[in-house]
Amino acid sequence: MADFLWPKGLYNYWKSNYLKSLSDGAIDTMLEFYAKAPSWRTVVVVEHDGDGAFSRVTADATAFGDRSWPYNIVVTTQWTDAAESEANIRWTREFWQAMQPFLADAAYVNYLGDIDEESARTAYGQKYERLAALKANTIRQTFSV
Repeated sequence: MADFLWPKGLYNYWKSNYLKSLSDGAIDTMLEFYAKAPSWRTVVVVEHDGDGAFSRVTADATAFGDRSWPYNIVVTTQWTDAAESEANIRWTREFWQAMQPFLADAAYVNYLGDIDEESARTAYGQKYERLAALKANTIRQTFSV
């Protein structure tokens, strides 16, 4: 649906997290940094997930991590020239550091940039251990034939 925003062949660096709220401070920080983005291809998306059917699903009904945060922010910094990598990555990291007071301790797994155990635990929250056990059991069953 939005592939045109992220065409193949570009350099990119992503950050994403749920927001505690869409506060004036968060909006001001987004505007301040977006105005200084080193690449015109950079996209900042704020998704509204809460206050609807999405947030009415019980926590134990699905593997989805956390439905309690009404907003998600996705920063997708993109550029065409490898020589611009340092400036674009630095801008994204500085933006992300400035956003820390507004970010929840939770993330949407599909938007994670670097996926390691810590980021997976953040995305899945209390469900992580259960999902890891299910995966291990499935692997054992698959290869015990």
